[in-house]
Amino acid sequence: MSPRLARLSFLLALLPALAHAQGVDEPLPTVAPLHEDWVLVLGLIASTGPEYPGAQRQGIGVTPGFFLRYKRLTVTNRSGFAPRTTDNVVRGLGLDLSSSDHFKSSLGLRFDGGRKASSNAAYAGLGDIEPTVRARVAGTWQLDRGWRVVASWSIDAFGRGGGNYGDLGFARDLRRSAHTNWSWGANVSFGGDRYMQTYFGITPEQSARSGYAEYKPHAGLREIGAFANVRSDLTSRWVLLGGVGVTRLMGPAAASPLTQKRNGWSASAGLAWRF
Repeated sequence: MSPRLARLSFLLALLPALAHAQGVDEPLPTVAPLHEDWVLVLGLIASTGPEYPGAQRQGIGVTPGFFLRYKRLTVTNRSGFAPRTTDNVVRGLGLDLSSSDHFKSSLGLRFDGGRKASSNAAYAGLGDIEPTVRARVAGTWQLDRGWRVVASWSIDAFGRGGGNYGDLGFARDLRRSAHTNWSWGANVSFGGDRYMQTYFGITPEQSARSGYAEYKPHAGLREIGAFANVRSDLTSRWVLLGGVGVTRLMGPAAASPLTQKRNGWSASAGLAWRF
């Protein structure tokens, strides 16, 4: 493990202990929205992370972020870009199917741009992965003292070879101060045969064009990860957002010829305006 990744891993492990030592062990209070039926958040996010899962090099970018909720409908262009740390929001269009104090279920649709062979030198000779639309069903179990468990399953709705994958994770949402909330947690993801073959496998034809060894992965673990996020209300409108995360490719994904580095890290920071 690189020294930088080791430091990030240590920070993630230390955060819960620091919070407990400072007495910030209270679950988040319920926050009333600024508007009864809708919420709109716009901002800019700077982020860094692996160029692709398993890449050696880091990518850096600044992108706009938006989140819109109207009653039970949400739309956003970034996972986790939401006015509350307790909102389990993923990129795309979402619909809350059911909601109670202890369980929430949702259905989502998002555009999956696939993969262009020209987008990274590592993909040379592999050909393109077709764009598609993904459908996602998710459930969130809200436990005591800010703990929650989240599970989801995503499918290639158009059957264009993207395959299916799922996630299972937990998180804890805490109040650092009257204006600052944070969350930390961990998750594991897994993929079906088709997903693993499409994104991590090498067919005989791809091997001949690219020089990679042939590889036919099976369904299994994709990666494990841990994260810590913070959100601070600078005013009633301005919101400061930040987060760090570490991941490790597992199973068939880790064994892929495309995997240059099993361990990865990411970080982001941004400023948003809440309407």
